[in-house]
Amino acid sequence: MNRKILSVQLQCLRLIVLFTLIFGLILGVDGGSTLAAEITSNQPQVVQPPITGLVSTLSDEVEELPSELIRWSTYWQMCWEPYPEAKEYELQTVLVEGKSPKLKRQSDRCFRIQAASNENQKSQGLLNRELILLMHKIQLGYRVRAVLDDNRVSEWSPVMAVGATTVAESSQS
Repeated sequence: MNRKILSVQLQCLRLIVLFTLIFGLILGVDGGSTLAAEITSNQPQVVQPPITGLVSTLSDEVEELPSELIRWSTYWQMCWEPYPEAKEYELQTVLVEGKSPKLKRQSDRCFRIQAASNENQKSQGLLNRELILLMHKIQLGYRVRAVLDDNRVSEWSPVMAVGATTVAESSQS
């Protein structure tokens, strides 16, 4: 008798789980298509040309410490030419694994980050600076685009490797 009740309860439980899954799939498909439509409608219109005049440089700052020690930092800076009608600029981090979905928005036409740092004996100079910069060049880069009005953005610039330096690109007229 107990086996019969248990069997009926299991069948009811299976039906409840099945209906829950079906109902969830129906809601998921409907909600997903609405979400996809909203995401598509919010995508900005991409216009040409991309940002030009990319220049990246390195600068060092050294602080003398007691006991013949120094604390140093190397900063990498990327700058670009002004983009006509740009309200702001967006930067995207590009890693070996892929592009970050998060964008950094700023009004300035230069972006600066600390690319290397260390604290060591003064006699050792900027110890391991080149090695640290090389690791960043391989793993980390940034690209930039202009943000315009009416939900428009420029194409992305080429990716610039953090730690790498460039010479100014010639502007095309």
